Amino acid sequence: MKKLLLLLILIFIGIQFIPMNVPANLPVQEDEVLEAPQNVQAILKRACFDCHSSHTTFPWYSNIAPVSIFTKLHVQEGREHLNFSTWNAYSDEKKLKYLQKIPKAIKSKMPLPSYLLMHEEAKLSEDDKKVLTKWATEVAFDLE
Repeated sequence: MKKLLLLLILIFIGIQFIPMNVPANLPVQEDEVLEAPQNVQAILKRACFDCHSSHTTFPWYSNIAPVSIFTKLHVQEGREHLNFSTWNAYSDEKKLKYLQKIPKAIKSKMPLPSYLLMHEEAKLSEDDKKVLTKWATEVAFDLE
């Protein structure tokens, strides 16, 4: 048992030396950033921006492996799927696609349960979900 514990400690220490390069906050072109009502922006900033914008807040523990690996992958994947910091660079067709997906995503899987373990403030209330759904539906309607 002691040998196993020692091995695990050595592995933990060893993986700290593997550079993970957690994605940095990227420069933002102000004309590309999502413009939305203040209440929508506040919800998105609290619950979505860490993974779906170039304004990620990285806590101290995001530099410690294996959390750094998990953080890097989630931020990269989130930005690839949807980045509110480059919203206006998307075509209207792409915006419409995202807007149509938002209500379903916030009802079923977003924010991710694994993210909510350390970021309880990101949990969406029923009112938050209604506000985001109404906003996404109205903006999508305007794009159609």
